[in-house]
Amino acid sequence: MALKTEYSLREGVAMRRFRTLIALVILAAALTGGCFEKKAGKAPVVVATMIDSEGSVLGKAIVLLLEDAKIKVTDKVNFGTPDILRKALENKEVDLVVDYTGSGQYYHPAEAADTTVWNDPQKGYEITAKLDKEKNDIIWLTPAQANNTEMLAVKRLFAQENGLKDMWDFARYVNSGKEVKLICSASFTENKLGLLGYEEKYGFKLKDSQLIILSSGNTAEMLKALNEGTSGVNASLVYGTDGALDKMGLVVLEDPLHVPPVYLPTPVIRGEVLRAYPQIEDMLRPVFESLTLEKLQKLNSQVAYDGRDATAVAKEYLRDNGFLK
Repeated sequence: MALKTEYSLREGVAMRRFRTLIALVILAAALTGGCFEKKAGKAPVVVATMIDSEGSVLGKAIVLLLEDAKIKVTDKVNFGTPDILRKALENKEVDLVVDYTGSGQYYHPAEAADTTVWNDPQKGYEITAKLDKEKNDIIWLTPAQANNTEMLAVKRLFAQENGLKDMWDFARYVNSGKEVKLICSASFTENKLGLLGYEEKYGFKLKDSQLIILSSGNTAEMLKALNEGTSGVNASLVYGTDGALDKMGLVVLEDPLHVPPVYLPTPVIRGEVLRAYPQIEDMLRPVFESLTLEKLQKLNSQVAYDGRDATAVAKEYLRDNGFLK
């Protein structure tokens, strides 16, 4: 009887210890979850961008705005190439980046069969934002209205003398039989979303004698030829927000039909981070809405060609436009 009582006592102690252990495990799990949420709310926001002048200026502007709002920031501006940056965002190594709407066709290739979507700035943005939110909990915020895509440019004086503002004007100029010599890359001339698309949509056709085609598509070489009028060049392939355009006094011909895919620079943030700092969306919206093509060209030019510090350029823009005191 004594042995049975002793066994019962030991069994009772063991059961109480087991129950205590279970309670501690449950409590630890609850505390861990709470700490994670609390930590997420206080963790610094990792801001990262691609390695170029545009990434530098826009990234530093975001860093300045967040710091002004007393949000802790880890500055990783000029983080890497587009593919490296995207992978880091998906892997939660970075939290807030600047990306481009047209890139959605590469992130979601299965849904990119209808290429016309990427020529429409609103549709391209909407489908990219929708798919990224559903698949990755990645949120695309308000984009800038500055299309960093393949476009044509001419010298400012040439544009003024011939009334060239957009591709409709360029088509009229070509069809009038006046002299034109376009320098561009081989891939651009062969692409239905490049020169072939421009010719079809705007109703003009350039002869082989009116083209100088570079296999490499070296932008600097093309701009140099346009600037110096080499071999009669008076038009060149460019990328919309290139800082050289402002510096060299060139005019980008607007593309109202959006022939090449539209690439609007956009702040993109992990959903978890936005939920922790919901004020970020309203904070960045007016800044990106203010960025036109010409404004972004000038900002890029100050960094890439004037050698100014990206933080100084970003701070000046934010203060001049009332986004920072």
